[in-house]
Amino acid sequence: MKVPKLPNNIKVHSYVWTTIKKISLFDDKKAVRLIQRIMELSYDPLPDNEQCTSETVWNLKKKKLSIRRLKCLDILEYRIFYAYKKSGVICVYYIVKRDKDTYDKDSFHYKIIKLLYTQWRDCQ
Repeated sequence: MKVPKLPNNIKVHSYVWTTIKKISLFDDKKAVRLIQRIMELSYDPLPDNEQCTSETVWNLKKKKLSIRRLKCLDILEYRIFYAYKKSGVICVYYIVKRDKDTYDKDSFHYKIIKLLYTQWRDCQ
């Protein structure tokens, strides 16, 4: 699967691309839809319509950053975790398959997100 050219205001961590490539092995259409949804964030970073909703799941006021969760009907079994910065930059941190741990703040993906917002230089 070839990684598309993204809009300038979207930064996607390499871990996200690895996850999408793994998904494409089993469901290429779903992987393409995930990429399309990420790209759509460039012009609608806070969607709230019948197709997609974005909710703040973690507010980091000291860093002036809030982590959001994108939920869309066409990718319902996955959640995209990202941050929308006031500068207009969108940082996509993680994609997770929805399960019982998806919203658990002590889960592995929340720990990764916490690590990335402190160390991922492209999104500081």
